[in-house]
Amino acid sequence: MITFRKFDFCRRLSVVATGTFVLVVHAACSDRPGLSDSSVTPNLPEQPDVPESPTTPPNVVLILTDQQSYNTISAHASQFPGAVYASTPHIDRLVNSGVSFTRAYCANAVSVPSRFSLFTGVYGARYGVRRNSDEPAEKPIREVQQTHALGKLFREAGYETLYGGKVHLPYSSKKVGASSKFQAPDAYGFDTYYTKNEREGLASCAAEIISNKARALDALGDEEPYQPFLLVASFLNPHDICVESQANVSPDVPEDPKEPEKSATIREIRQRMASFDQEEFFTCIAPQLPDNKQKTAGYPNTKCSKKRFLDYPDNYWRQYRWVYGQLVSLVDSHIGKILDALDAHPKLKENTLVVFTSDHGEMQGAHGAVTKSLPFEECQRVPFIFAGRGVGRARCHDMPVCNGVDLLPTLCELAGIEVPDKLDGISLASVVKGEEPSAELVSRRYVYSESETFVSVWNEEYKLSYFDLDGEHSLLVNLKKDAGEMENVASDEASVVERMKKELLLRN
Repeated sequence: MITFRKFDFCRRLSVVATGTFVLVVHAACSDRPGLSDSSVTPNLPEQPDVPESPTTPPNVVLILTDQQSYNTISAHASQFPGAVYASTPHIDRLVNSGVSFTRAYCANAVSVPSRFSLFTGVYGARYGVRRNSDEPAEKPIREVQQTHALGKLFREAGYETLYGGKVHLPYSSKKVGASSKFQAPDAYGFDTYYTKNEREGLASCAAEIISNKARALDALGDEEPYQPFLLVASFLNPHDICVESQANVSPDVPEDPKEPEKSATIREIRQRMASFDQEEFFTCIAPQLPDNKQKTAGYPNTKCSKKRFLDYPDNYWRQYRWVYGQLVSLVDSHIGKILDALDAHPKLKENTLVVFTSDHGEMQGAHGAVTKSLPFEECQRVPFIFAGRGVGRARCHDMPVCNGVDLLPTLCELAGIEVPDKLDGISLASVVKGEEPSAELVSRRYVYSESETFVSVWNEEYKLSYFDLDGEHSLLVNLKKDAGEMENVASDEASVVERMKKELLLRN
């Protein structure tokens, strides 16, 4: 069995990467159909049927970004007309060859609880993980880590487990009493933490590991066993938009002495923006304001809303969106290095499943709001793409799913690993493989998401957000009639509110 020593595979850390673009390329997916469980095939050349999967378990490369919304993939431009303004040629490669869930919701609209769900398959609230700042009791978290942590499940199935980049997981270390969220995630079953770098250095390290794995595979004889691997590459961006939101209309970018790369990245992007003629920038380059730029009519008077809804000039909102698009394109260029490494080694690539998603989204100026932790699609809806080994024909599905709790059972089933009991999610493997949805998926009536002060529930028509920790207000939106979430209809649809609140109570 091939094994590798545990060490930092790369020591080359890059501070700032340049050369990002904002042009939107040709969309791969046709307009969204009406039914929530329907799918469309990208406009691609005729593809052959997926070959029978070999008996060797697939390698898995899981690529995560931070704070990347659903409407940031240029290959999805026709799915969301007028909403996509970033250029993502490398993520587009995954869309064009894989299965993309275009109505995927995060388990929580902030990082730590969302990531906890991604790596355990359960929602965080019942374990005391609902905010980034929560300090949950140690024992329940340790029990979850022992029974269904993603890395542990794959390691026990014979995989080598490697993790690089941002962690942000509660009790990430095995060391008893260590509550840090930023230590090597060995408590979640990852034996190798190959780099702390969260930027271009992470991409270089992951690409080098893939190349090393390919060379090791090439050196094996036909009958020699090969150890599959689970490799996580967890990127920070486009999270640097939080630095831009702190600077806002000020010409000065705040310094972060612990992470100077954040300020340096925003400063470099602002300098690039300043190099444009301002009339040209706002006429030809900067994204337009979103259609739903106004605050939702009837939005509840919550504590959270007071710090998230801001009154900026229109041109600053367009500047903010341009910076965000640049950060998306920047992390896309880093992801491209990993995909290039796979493309350079066809033998390894044909047995590798690649999954791309994000922990939560970003408001991007919708409803006059920034960053996260709000009950809107821009915050709660994320990319969720599968490509490579075992994946059916390229297709976009708009059935509502939850990337946080659905990821783990899906990866387990695709890897031939027994799916643990008592998970909150459902395996999407049937859809990923191009088969009819499983009976469990067909019978799913609701999708849920938590947050710091509210919980949300979706069905085919409505979304209810109930502020259980902020005044017990209700926000009900008819997404079929009001995709921009411009009107709270809770007072007009009291029976719908009560029915969906009961679903939330039953879930808990």
